Amino acid sequence: MRESEQPYQSIPLYRALNRPLLIMGGERHLSLMLMIICGIFIVSLPHFWSLIIGIILWVTGQTLISEAARHDPQLSRITLRHLRYQKHYLAHTDPFSYTSRWL
Repeated sequence: MRESEQPYQSIPLYRALNRPLLIMGGERHLSLMLMIICGIFIVSLPHFWSLIIGIILWVTGQTLISEAARHDPQLSRITLRHLRYQKHYLAHTDPFSYTSRWL
């Protein structure tokens, strides 16, 4: 059999390996961090108003995190990488840059 006549091999792609890691619709790291912050806020202050504010903060924060994850499941990682590389990749060049002299 010639090389071009060989049948194609198929490899199964499992959905569990390709799905983003989300908790309650939000990114895992952000959701867990929000739960810990709200839990500390609720437990550390022994007042009824701290319970109400902690629950409101958690519901509002989880809603925002879920909406952001619906847009892009890796939004926090991309944002952190963008902020880290912002000084390396300038949006525009100045007239005295090395690359603009050769163009």
